Amino acid sequence: MRKRPAYLTLVLFLNLLPFTILAQTDTSFVSNAVSDALRQYRTAVGVHAHLYNGPEYFVPVKTYVKGHQFYQDKIYQNGAVKYDGTWFEDVPMLYDLVLDELVIVNHGSGQAQRLVKSRVDAFNLHGHNFVRLQADSTTSVSIQPGFYDMLHSGSVQVLMKREKILFERASTEGMEGEYRDIDKFFLVKDGVYHQVSSKRSVMRVLQDQKKPLNKFASANKLRFRKNRENAIVRIAEHYDSLQQ
Repeated sequence: MRKRPAYLTLVLFLNLLPFTILAQTDTSFVSNAVSDALRQYRTAVGVHAHLYNGPEYFVPVKTYVKGHQFYQDKIYQNGAVKYDGTWFEDVPMLYDLVLDELVIVNHGSGQAQRLVKSRVDAFNLHGHNFVRLQADSTTSVSIQPGFYDMLHSGSVQVLMKREKILFERASTEGMEGEYRDIDKFFLVKDGVYHQVSSKRSVMRVLQDQKKPLNKFASANKLRFRKNRENAIVRIAEHYDSLQQ
């Protein structure tokens, strides 16, 4: 026999309450019954019930496309999300880098759904900490609102905007496609956001320590073209150490 979803049981129960009230005038009975129904619902869907209020997530499957649109893995991984000011732990999730959306599974319906982005303050996934920047929190036109990977936070911050773009094309054998990473880096210094991509652009922002930073980069053989993420983070970390 197929088990009825917990949320459906709750709805059916609450719909029957008016008839129960007519037959039972004991308000404490009604109150206890509602509490029991809610308790059963929360037990069935878990402590993550507060998250299950976003729209359904659906992306058409294109078998000819290579790769996927998610951050690191296309299989749900446990993470943590700060939603409506509260942290929720051990939440199976995916981060869609094309749509810039956080995806979870609604355990009541079993369907994939998007979290309401405006209610997500931050989340942790695959060992990385992501924060949501709002339009009124940016001080530069070069950075758009959305989720950013906080790679370093000190006297300067390093933010990375992780994105993927789907490229499709027609060939003699049919349609072809692939997802490509489009990453952007930002240094935040004195409340100002600076987009950086090269050693020169980083040194321009951190020019007050340019000489020792150049020396550090050379000594540690930092390669901005081969591993831009590591190089920028290492420079920012060393900059902070020079400020102490």
